[in-house]
Amino acid sequence: MRILSRYILKEFLGNLGLGLLIFTFVLLLDHLFELMDVMVNKGGSVWLTLRLLGLLLPSTLSITLPIATLLAALLTFGHFSETNEITAIRASGLNAWSYVKTPYLAAVLLVIFLIPFNSFWAPRAQSQFRRLFLEVLGRNPLVQIEENMFVEIGEYHFFVKKKNRRAQMRGISIYKNTPNSPPLRIYAEEGTAAIDKSRGVTFTLLRGHVEKIDPADPLHWVHTAFGTYVLDIPFMNTAKAEEKSIEEMDYYQLRQRIGELKAKDVPVPALICQIHLRWALAVTPLLFVALGIPLAIRLQRGGRSIGFAISLGIIAIYYVILMGGTGLGQRGVWRPAPAVWLANVVLLGAAGFFTRRFLRQ
Repeated sequence: MRILSRYILKEFLGNLGLGLLIFTFVLLLDHLFELMDVMVNKGGSVWLTLRLLGLLLPSTLSITLPIATLLAALLTFGHFSETNEITAIRASGLNAWSYVKTPYLAAVLLVIFLIPFNSFWAPRAQSQFRRLFLEVLGRNPLVQIEENMFVEIGEYHFFVKKKNRRAQMRGISIYKNTPNSPPLRIYAEEGTAAIDKSRGVTFTLLRGHVEKIDPADPLHWVHTAFGTYVLDIPFMNTAKAEEKSIEEMDYYQLRQRIGELKAKDVPVPALICQIHLRWALAVTPLLFVALGIPLAIRLQRGGRSIGFAISLGIIAIYYVILMGGTGLGQRGVWRPAPAVWLANVVLLGAAGFFTRRFLRQ
């Protein structure tokens, strides 16, 4: 590599790493509190917490890597422009391609990496994270119960006003409303809970009442008071834990699901949008570099605060258009492909406009 290319690559990768670190930390901040709760309150080990964190990173990188690329282009070439290094390069007789080719080639490599990463690795990691997290909760479902919050355990929803570390609770409200059984409401003044590894969770409720629909007259409820009521809830159904959301399906699984639904004449715009969304995000590093370089040179200010502000503004506009278009595609208002790719087309148009003006200088 030429000295100039090595110099530019060093600066670009340094700013890329800075942006990746900052944006990844910001997006993971909410999850970090959850993981600390797993380690402190849910009995998870340090190794388990680190493993969960590692499974969270791929889905985060799908977003933060393109954003960091934009920031790297703005900071790197904003600095070069502010220190007149771009002027010195031009004065030496070198054309524009001689100093922009390095970040462009780096962006192409990122695109090649992100296409399979978004299509296969990130969804699989997200699926493994959910299964492992549910497994942690399944070991001790009682840790899910918090004061003044609705919590789902099995087919039941719990609301507890007071709870201590010995699983002693007060003001307990329990609801069950499943498609295959009549609604059920249970209220108890207080109660305790215990875990049996073979049976599940056993709640012993004191001084309360049970309300359920009268089988003879569905319009009326039967109200039964009790002094002691024992409620057994089996551990989570493993079949339910294996179910995958759209975001957790890789490319082949999405294609298979699309084929199954089309055979039943079921619309599949949400699944098609998910495929195009992953591809659209994968090519954004190249578009962000194409926009960031001429924009940074035109501004002629390389301060990091300016770079961060501009990158946040561009990112906000891009993701508003991306999510808006994706939403329209998922609802069938627009065709999935043009709806998802609209944001990238806008980004390409902006990049082409600033690049043309940059080449005329």
